[in-house]
Order: sequence, then C-alpha cells, then structure tokens
Amino acid sequence: MNILGLIFTILLICACTFSLSLQKILLGKPVEISCQNHLKATRKILNSYESECYKSLRSKSKKKDSKPKEQNRSAAQTKKKENPLPLNGECSRLNLWPLILEGKNKHPFLYETAAQILRSLYQKPLFGIEGRLEYALLDAMLLACQCEENQNSPPALEKLLLKDKNVKRLYPLQTIYYRMLKGTKLKTGKGYPCLSDFISIERNPSPLCLKHASPAMLSALFNPKAGVLLYEELHKNKNPLSKERILEICSLSGLTSISDDFFELLDLKTARHSLSGKKILVGEEGDVRLRKQVFLPKT
Repeated sequence: MNILGLIFTILLICACTFSLSLQKILLGKPVEISCQNHLKATRKILNSYESECYKSLRSKSKKKDSKPKEQNRSAAQTKKKENPLPLNGECSRLNLWPLILEGKNKHPFLYETAAQILRSLYQKPLFGIEGRLEYALLDAMLLACQCEENQNSPPALEKLLLKDKNVKRLYPLQTIYYRMLKGTKLKTGKGYPCLSDFISIERNPSPLCLKHASPAMLSALFNPKAGVLLYEELHKNKNPLSKERILEICSLSGLTSISDDFFELLDLKTARHSLSGKKILVGEEGDVRLRKQVFLPKT
C-alpha cells in the first residue's frame, strides 16, 4: 500500500507540473505571437523608409525614366493594391489652433467641421448610442489645450488629458480619446483611423488642402458618396477643382446645402506643396499596426 501511495503521489505531482507548464505555454503564446508581429511590422517600416530614401535620392537625378508606360502603369496598379487606403496628407488636416486661441464663438464653422469629422469617423465604432459625444470630446480637447502652461506653443494631441464631467459614462472620455489616437486596422472595413491623421494643432493656421485629402477625410467633410467622387475627380485632373465643380459633384451625391463660410476653411487653389521631409510610415502584421514619423533626406 505504501508503494502504491508513493506512485500515486509521484503521478499527481507530474500531472500538476505538466498542467502548470502547459498553462504557462498557452498564456505565453499570444505574447510570443504579438512580439513576432511587432518585429515584422517594424521591419516593414524600416523597408519602407529605405524605399522612401531611395526615391528621394533618385529624384535628384534629371534623367528621364526609360521604362515603357505599360510597366509604369502596372507598377502603379501594384502600388495601389499594396496601399488601398492612402493616408490623409499633412496639409489636409484640420487645424484647431484658432479655436484654442479665440474660442468656438469666433470660429463656429471650424468648430462644427471638427465635430462633424469626429462624428463621421468615430460615431459608429466608438460613440455608440450616446448623442452629441463628439461635442463633449471636442470641448474637452480644447479645454485641455487651453490649460497648458505655455499657450504660445501648440500642445501635442498625444499628451492631452481630458476631463470628463459625466461620471456615469461607461467609458471615460480619456479612454475613448486614447482609442481615437491609436486607431485600428482598416482593411476589414470595421476599423477606424488615427485621429492625428485628420486633426492637427499648429501655430500657423492654414486652410485645409482639398487636393491631398484622403477619401476618408473627404467623406467626413462632405458625405461618403461625395467623398469618393471628389477623390476621383481631384486625381483625374491636375488642376484644382473650382468651387462650382465641387458644388456640382456634391449635388449629384445628395448634398445640396454648403455654406460659403465652409469653403473658407478649404484651400481650393494650391495643387502642390513644398515637402517638409517628414512622413508617417505604417507597418501592419497580424493584429499589430505600427506608425512611425520619419524624416527623409532633402532633395
């Protein structure tokens, strides 16, 4: 009986040890996969950076490209397949600096446009059924910016601490704001973009460039149908679109009433901007999505 008890005790110890080891392996597997995806996404960003540097250095040469047009078209088509959702241009972000300095009463259309962008991009995935949450978020963002000690320099969106007056809200404003800043993958059609791609705080305010706006930005400014039509029309013609042409496209998509004050927020004349050498690169692998701001060599 003593031998059987000893064997049973040894088997029980082995079973418990195996169970704990298996549990540790199962718990560590997601972490391992996440680390691997993080490393692969980082490598993609590094590869993209090297490619961008090569293109920047190559543009210095004035030699004409000897490749046939068909190869160029196929390369362009391949590039479009790799990047189906282009990022919004740096010149096409809505600048909130006037609202911080002078308030929403002096810039009502800028305030409403910012709220419209938040509502269009994040109402369905983040806001839920709570109404006018975009205004609460926008007011909290402006208040956080105004509470900064040095108002002469623009605060960073990533460092804002939002105060929430509604203590009964399921998710605090800071949690929702963090998710908006982080963003998700958009290939499945169920994600949402990063807020800093659409909103900026710059000391020198400039009109929003319509030429380099992404389809998501155009859809947020107008409506989804008008956004697609405007994006195609803007990239079909080299010259900027006139106000009359924009109103015509919007009327075809069911958007008939656009105020003249809204067009004052837009830059309809500039087709090219001087590149600052700053660019945002995105690397995606599995559930990991990394963003990194890099500086390219000056051409």
